[in-house]
Amino acid sequence: MSKTSKQVFITGGAGFIGQAAAKAFAKAGYRVKTFDLSSPKESIGEHVTGTIMFPEELYNAMKGSDYVVHLAAMLGVKRTETARLQCLTVNTIGTINVLDAAVKAGVKKIVFASSSEVYGEPIKTPLSETDIVFPKSVYAVSKLAGEEYMRAYKQSHDLDFSIVRFFNVYGPGQVAEFVMPNFIKAALAGMPIPINGDGTQVRSFCYVDDAARGVLLSLESKKANGEVFNIGNDAAAISLNDLAHKVLTHAGKNRKHVVYLKEHQADRLHSREIKTRTADITKARKVLKYKPSVHLDEGIKRIIKSRNIPDSKAL
Repeated sequence: MSKTSKQVFITGGAGFIGQAAAKAFAKAGYRVKTFDLSSPKESIGEHVTGTIMFPEELYNAMKGSDYVVHLAAMLGVKRTETARLQCLTVNTIGTINVLDAAVKAGVKKIVFASSSEVYGEPIKTPLSETDIVFPKSVYAVSKLAGEEYMRAYKQSHDLDFSIVRFFNVYGPGQVAEFVMPNFIKAALAGMPIPINGDGTQVRSFCYVDDAARGVLLSLESKKANGEVFNIGNDAAAISLNDLAHKVLTHAGKNRKHVVYLKEHQADRLHSREIKTRTADITKARKVLKYKPSVHLDEGIKRIIKSRNIPDSKAL
């Protein structure tokens, strides 16, 4: 069976990573069907508007698909912490609904989008897939629960799966509440870049096209079945202070134009802020032949050039 006869069903397909994944699968020769609360800005394959919270409409949209990429979720630190029950409901019950529909539709494999948030505060860095998970937020707990449901449905229904843990994905089209677009939007507007805490926190940033490539590779590889992969860029680790200065430089602004937020002003309490989170992608490199290709400076330039930074919106 050729790729063109195989259909990939992408939940959250109108979203930031969803659109990049849809493009990656379409380019690789798959038929793409996206499913989301809203319509995508760019039409890629077939789209169905709906919610993962309604099992019947989810199944009706999914049937006929060979594979599922499950990206739909409630996102954002502030949103998920202020609506904890909704976060758990959407991200756990919604995932169960996706799994039930996949079993009923005879789907061959599902790729689940998890998050590096599941690691919590690391004992060591960079983080590998075998490191202990210790989630510090409701969102992280919901993602870890989703991972366990993947394993449970493999045991009970023999549904193949792969799990990808994303590390700080960024790129054009990401809403402004996330750190990279938030920094760039402020810089372009001539406003001080807002930094939560002292700015010494370290993150490794992964361009969205590289993340989408990781999803594609994890679906295609039989060696990836039942496995977890860190999907990030191990060459793009940087402190928030240095990131702010880099953004200001590329935006042609004053390097000192930053403001440090007090705890009551920030999305996340300083005590719950993770100091260092960087990705060890050795496993993805070895098993998936995954190799991030977009340098951090290039990614920042692409966002600045695109000016595509939507305002935050309810999901």
